[in-house]
Amino acid sequence: MGTGPAVVRLHGWPGDHADYRAVTPLLSDRADMVVPDLRGFGASDKQRDEPATAYSADAQARSVLGLIDELGVDAPVIAGYDIGSRITTRSFLRPGASG
Repeated sequence: MGTGPAVVRLHGWPGDHADYRAVTPLLSDRADMVVPDLRGFGASDKQRDEPATAYSADAQARSVLGLIDELGVDAPVIAGYDIGSRITTRSFLRPGASG
């Protein structure tokens, strides 16, 4: 485990958690790295709901925030690229979010 803040990295389209395979080891001694697969990518579960509902940026943000809560992570740094950056933005626009 790192000694610094938790860092949540969100991949872009059409990637998965492996997009950060070169970066994660470089930061893992300084931060607790969380690198999930977004819904519908990589090893994530596949939702049966309508894509507009289950895979929207807001739905993805809810999933990421749920993961953060489930892990008990306090005040993580959240960063992403491509669709991951949009989900990051949506995460901070949710009621009660802080940044």
